[in-house]
Amino acid sequence: MKKLVLVLSFTVFFILVTACGVNQESEFGMHEDQNGTRFIDNRKDDRNDRQDRSVRNTTNENPNFPNLTNSPGTTSTTTGVYEDKAREVVKEYSNFEPDEVWINGEQMWVTAHTQNEMSMAETDKEEAMLKERLEKAIPKYDINVKITER
Repeated sequence: MKKLVLVLSFTVFFILVTACGVNQESEFGMHEDQNGTRFIDNRKDDRNDRQDRSVRNTTNENPNFPNLTNSPGTTSTTTGVYEDKAREVVKEYSNFEPDEVWINGEQMWVTAHTQNEMSMAETDKEEAMLKERLEKAIPKYDINVKITER
């Protein structure tokens, strides 16, 4: 019985000692650790504005990162500029209707449609000519062209 009372009193003492000193905010700030690293937080404060500006400058340099600007008229990613250019080239320099444009790494996949019925040889010839024009306009990507009949 003495052992049970001793263990129980030690447990209560341990709980009281450890629970009394809980500090919700550390001395380093609510959103930072001792090295100044920012923790992820959904609260908005002035420091987030400065951080967003620095992120915006670095993401515009890489077409694989999203464009974080909120200005109207910008595409969601910087690769959208290349997709729009590919559609423009198909529309302006061919008799085809542009459709889907996909970018995956260094590959660009362009789909165009025609109302005319074409043989396989004609389709291959037109795909090669369209691919050549697209590669001149957008030399950054290895372009694959597919022409389909509607």
